Amino acid sequence: MFMLQTWRRSAAPVARSVVRPLQTPMMLACLLGSGATAVPFSAAAQPDEEPLPEVKVIAPLNRPAGTTISDDIAAAPASVTVISKADLDRKTITSYGDIFRGIGGISLMQYGQGLVAYEIKARGFSSGHGRDFAFFLDGMPLNVTASQHTNGYADLAQLIPELLSRVEVVRGPFTAFVGNHAIAGSVQLYTDTAAKPLFKLSVDNFGQTRAVSVLGRQIGDGNLLLAADGTKGDSYTKESEISRLNLFGRYLFALWDGYAALRVQSYQGEAEAPGYLDLAKVRSGAISEKDALSKGIGDKKDQHNLVFNYRSDDSQGTQPGWSGGWMAVAYFNKDSRYRYTNFNLSTPVNSSVNLGGENDRLNQFGFDLRKTLQLDLGKLPAQLALGAQYDGERVKGQHFTTDAARNPLSGSGDTVQVDRQVNVDTEALYAQYQLQALQRLKLTAGLRYDRLDFKVNLHPQDDTYTAAAAAGVADFSTSVSQFSPKLGAAYSLLSSDSSQYAELYANAARGLKSPYPFSDYYSNLSGSNSLPDLKISPLLSYEAGLQGNAVDGSLSWRLSYWDTKQSREADVNAVGVYQSFKKTGRRGFDLEAALNLSKALRLFGNYSRVHARVENPVTPAADQIPNVPEYTATLGLEAVLIIGAHHVDVSLADTLTGSQPLTTDNTLRSGSYNRTTARLAYSRNEWQGSNVFLSLVHYDKPLNEVQFDFGGGAIGTSPRPRLQAIAGLQLQW
Repeated sequence: MFMLQTWRRSAAPVARSVVRPLQTPMMLACLLGSGATAVPFSAAAQPDEEPLPEVKVIAPLNRPAGTTISDDIAAAPASVTVISKADLDRKTITSYGDIFRGIGGISLMQYGQGLVAYEIKARGFSSGHGRDFAFFLDGMPLNVTASQHTNGYADLAQLIPELLSRVEVVRGPFTAFVGNHAIAGSVQLYTDTAAKPLFKLSVDNFGQTRAVSVLGRQIGDGNLLLAADGTKGDSYTKESEISRLNLFGRYLFALWDGYAALRVQSYQGEAEAPGYLDLAKVRSGAISEKDALSKGIGDKKDQHNLVFNYRSDDSQGTQPGWSGGWMAVAYFNKDSRYRYTNFNLSTPVNSSVNLGGENDRLNQFGFDLRKTLQLDLGKLPAQLALGAQYDGERVKGQHFTTDAARNPLSGSGDTVQVDRQVNVDTEALYAQYQLQALQRLKLTAGLRYDRLDFKVNLHPQDDTYTAAAAAGVADFSTSVSQFSPKLGAAYSLLSSDSSQYAELYANAARGLKSPYPFSDYYSNLSGSNSLPDLKISPLLSYEAGLQGNAVDGSLSWRLSYWDTKQSREADVNAVGVYQSFKKTGRRGFDLEAALNLSKALRLFGNYSRVHARVENPVTPAADQIPNVPEYTATLGLEAVLIIGAHHVDVSLADTLTGSQPLTTDNTLRSGSYNRTTARLAYSRNEWQGSNVFLSLVHYDKPLNEVQFDFGGGAIGTSPRPRLQAIAGLQLQW
């Protein structure tokens, strides 16, 4: 229902000149948001003895009770998963998408097409290129509404997993702090304010090499953190070389009655990609799964951003006056993305043909300002958060034709198909209130208002320009807006002195998906001589669940049922007119549990099932929502083996992803598949956190993760490697 935040004491000391005595449990380690930095478990030093080295164990499965007033997102009356730094360290992460694998109700499609953003699915939404999740990194939004590739394109390639301290995943539109695109859910990612110096080097069985370096030092009254992440080499298929460099810098310092951080990031990457292959030809042996459709397919990306974060020491506003309870984010992001494609499955493999080129040049800027107040109602604890947000996007997008060497064609012929400027301004106000009405009952209420202003300017080279100019809409502007209420409740079934706690929770929320400003307004323009009256597509989502924990942290579990209705989705109706008319329904349940058998062994698992349908299909039998798996299931374990001075971290997980329709009439379907991961990390007492590691990823059916309907009964696929092995070492000091 809402985005709550918790800060805990950092494991790494901060310079005394920066640290102040704090009024609350909130600490510097979580300045950038709700990130709670994992505190390593260490044996206590005996008098007159050298301190013992750090000993890693499986952390307790503690979760704050959802009936208390808390700024921890895990206490929200909703399905929330929080991934700690310790959890991230044990995951098999070959790319940013692996951060989200294994989470209940979430599945991924890693396209294997260079730098293109992944498909992250949840709650019955296929979420192509992340478009139906709202993603934030240190408070900066990562979705681009005006992207020509898709509405809400979310590229997370700038993430450096080793720098993340906490990831918060909220399923559904239940946070009042997030608006557009958060219909499947929202994700907040936070970089570690206490990151330790390290050097990490890894190489996989295809020769791709990655190196990461993190350095930090005190400068003046603050702390400076620098990081570099570089990748170079080939992948599984032909035409798959990648080269990328990610530079990160952050200065952390005391400011007013709190702490601030100023960070800069620069990302540059270029990749070849094999393109999608004809599934039937691969299965028949006519072509190899390692073949490339044609040469030159791939991406090039250049991104630079600047982010400022501030948070009061008293982040919850518990002290009187206006000095506490402040949170602020301001950002500027400059991004240039090129993509080169060939979607003709009949192309002779490994050939040189003309490509479709796509270029988005984005300037993005905005802020989020929030004030939190402790407003107890008599003796009843209560909290109110008020905030304002602004996000501005300026996108110049072109689509053009190139040769196989990615050189734009010139001369006669139509070599530029799309050439337009798209501006989107999003203004939002939001409020969130939580009240502990009884010792066992918490009520929450939120309200959000979003206004989106679109301005589109077609340039003469654009294929739509002539028809748009004749209709007087070559320059076009419009605005859409929506109020989104959010309600929630949590009731504890067991008293606080019980060995376990269990609680019921329920949520009802309205979410929104904006029209697609880059292309939807100009659909069918030549036939109708007018623009469609497209609206915001509102979404109503309901959830009820039962969750609990053992007080000793040995057990955590959740069972939830959810139902979502979305209306006014844009599509072509029965007479060929593009308008906001489509209604969809999605429902399902999630079951997840984790059990710590000891401080050295954890078992975990989850199962989710989804039913997703179009409720008013143009063709009655064509009511399927494509690319949504019917079910997902994960089983896994994490273990720490300690034999004398030797330490071995073990993680093992298997995820089964069910079959999914590829067409609305269900005539084409993909098959199910298993993805199994394993990770071993070896260290010794005297290594002080350094280790050597081996990670494995295995697909039982490498053709089944990525499949699309290409029309005419043809299915395109991007084969995954049956086995990927990554070996490396990490030096920490």
